[in-house]
Amino acid sequence: MLSNSSQTIENERTIRYYFNSWLKKDFSALDSWFNQDVYYRECYGATYEGLDELKAYINSKSKEQTVLKWDIFKIEQTDTGKFVVTWYFDAVEKEEYCFDGVSLIEFTGNKIKKVVEYSTKHETFRPFKEKI
Repeated sequence: MLSNSSQTIENERTIRYYFNSWLKKDFSALDSWFNQDVYYRECYGATYEGLDELKAYINSKSKEQTVLKWDIFKIEQTDTGKFVVTWYFDAVEKEEYCFDGVSLIEFTGNKIKKVVEYSTKHETFRPFKEKI
């Protein structure tokens, strides 16, 4: 059994490997990263329950989408052991699009058991800058 700090390092490594798998389109390690009963909620509302459903989604999506960047800004672990990952995503389907996001990730041991994603527009503006 890994110590808490070793487990944290391994879990962070798993998160980074998973994000990077979208850039490489190499999903051969999904079984080692995710629990069989994983729950995954995309930032646009789609959900996948179980590893087979997640694999079916990834297989389909990776054929129509090319991820150009999925840059992790920060990975933080909460006091309850969950991980908060902030990131920037850039991809092409019919057109290129990008956004910023946050993933809340839970592990059981060394495998991901739950992912919930949130997104926000990448471009920002200051509507009251000149009004103060």
